[in-house]
Amino acid sequence: MVILIRPSLRKLEKLASTGAFDNKTILHYTGDMFGIGCKVSSYEAIERIQKLKGRSNKHSFILLVSSLQWFEKEGIFIPDRLISLLEQYWPGNLTVIFKCEDKRFAHIAVDGKVAFRVPDDELLREFIDILKEPITSTSVNISSLPPESDLKRLTTFYSEWFDYAILPQNKNYPYNSQPSTIVEYISSREEKNQSGFDELKCIREGSIPFYVVKNSFEKPTILFVCTANICRSPIAEKLFNHYALKINLPYSADSAGLLPGGQPISTASMQLLLENGIMEAKDYIAKQITPEMIQGSYLVLTMEERQRDFLRMQEPKLARKIFTLNEYVGEAGDIADPYGADLDTYRETYKIIDDRILRLIEKLKDSNPTLKDES
Repeated sequence: MVILIRPSLRKLEKLASTGAFDNKTILHYTGDMFGIGCKVSSYEAIERIQKLKGRSNKHSFILLVSSLQWFEKEGIFIPDRLISLLEQYWPGNLTVIFKCEDKRFAHIAVDGKVAFRVPDDELLREFIDILKEPITSTSVNISSLPPESDLKRLTTFYSEWFDYAILPQNKNYPYNSQPSTIVEYISSREEKNQSGFDELKCIREGSIPFYVVKNSFEKPTILFVCTANICRSPIAEKLFNHYALKINLPYSADSAGLLPGGQPISTASMQLLLENGIMEAKDYIAKQITPEMIQGSYLVLTMEERQRDFLRMQEPKLARKIFTLNEYVGEAGDIADPYGADLDTYRETYKIIDDRILRLIEKLKDSNPTLKDES
């Protein structure tokens, strides 16, 4: 086994240009787990992996691709119903199975469907780009045994399984690695669909709870964040849900603060929401943001740049979906905290947030293919 630790892209490009990875098995790290794989066009290597694992079927193979944009570039259709879900979780530890008629992947398809994922690890995504085709991936284990997660064991006891190892580091991999959550998309037109609606079926629950994925599929969450979750973010949450309900927009809002929760909404914020007919505002209690809330949200929109930067630092893998509310709708600067100010100041803040929420809703409508088709 040739072990390459943090190899330069230039070195990988040179090896790929000589065909070094053709029909070779590759130990790789997805950002969450180790896997064994090969180029999707490497039929012999795929057969070898099946024999090593003691499996004869193709159900365990996941196709790793470099980005969501790869599908459009390759002319591969993604069901409109899945787009917001994939935008939320990719790159990440969610595998999604859906119909794919591309003949290049027919040999790993099951009933015309392929399992796809964009992995977390940046080196692996760059390597896939260099190969100019996806790689198949499956756990390193003999069928029915737990996946191997110890690098030392992988490079000793399993060394004969691999021709190459492409790794971002040589130590400090987590020992409590969890596999990806695998879901199957079943459209309303499929014979096995009994509900008459597009749905997700849980094939395997991994690091992401299935109920969170299902909620994201049915109604993606927009999470608004401010400092204490008593002034600005509750206004944004309540306004968004108020307008979304009126037009049947398939998104929902939540809000949280950076500080510990438990306090009631500020009196002025509650008064302004009640003036506009949003009666549930009187029962709002602040809560503190958690990593799970960020993961389970389609977008995280903060009131200030420093809040955005703090959350991106805390959750670097999810930074791609954390913005200020202003910047997401094309405005600069922060939405100032009115805490401690008079009602007129709160009213100005309310007007600003109301404007941004209406523009956010228009942007979501314009970027959602399903909503475009219905309009």
